Amino acid sequence: MSGPLAGVRVLDLTTMVSGPVATMMLADQGADVIKIESHTGDLMRGFGTVVEGMSASFLSCNRNKRSLCVDLKAKDGLEIVRQLVPTADVLVQNFRPGAIERMGLGEAAVRKLRPDIIFASISGFGETGPYAHQRVYDPVIQALCGLTETQADRHPEYRPRMVRVIVPDKTTAVTAAQAITAALFSRERTGEGQHVRLAMLDV
Repeated sequence: MSGPLAGVRVLDLTTMVSGPVATMMLADQGADVIKIESHTGDLMRGFGTVVEGMSASFLSCNRNKRSLCVDLKAKDGLEIVRQLVPTADVLVQNFRPGAIERMGLGEAAVRKLRPDIIFASISGFGETGPYAHQRVYDPVIQALCGLTETQADRHPEYRPRMVRVIVPDKTTAVTAAQAITAALFSRERTGEGQHVRLAMLDV
C-alpha cells in the first residue's frame, strides 16, 4: 500500500470499536495491519445484517486490514503471534488490564522479541483503580464522564441522554492512532519504542 505509513506493520489484537478504528486509521494511511481474531471472530462481525460473515459495522471498523484466525489460548496459536512480533512495528491490544500478561504477550515478553516495538494498550478506566477490570462499553463511559448529562437540556424532562454515535469509542480511536504515530516518529529520532496507554474515560 502507499501512504505515509507504508512499510509499517501493525499487529491488531483489538476487538469492538475503539481499537479496531484506531488501527483502521493506520491502515488507511498505508500501514500493513494484521488483525488477529479468535475462531469465533470479533463480536462486531455479528452486529446488524451479516453478509458472508461480516456486518457493515465490522467492515466500517476494519477496512484495509488483513485478518488471521488464531486461538491465543492455545500454545500453537500463541507461537504464531510470537513469530509475527519481530516483524511488527506496533502491537495494539485492548484486553482488560492484566489479560495480555497472563496470555504471555505483555510488554516485557514482546520487547524480548522486538525491543523497539510500539506497544499500545487501550482500556476503559485505566490499568489501576476500582473499575480497572470492569467490562466497558461506550454508554457506560458516556454516563460516567458526564456526556449524557450535557445532553439533558435537549429532553423536555431534563433527562440525561446518550449521544448515539458512540463518541467515546471514536475519540479514543483517533487519540490512539495519533499517539501511535507520534511514538513511531519518536522512535525514528531515538531508536526507542514506547508503551502508549489510553483509557476511554480519560479521553
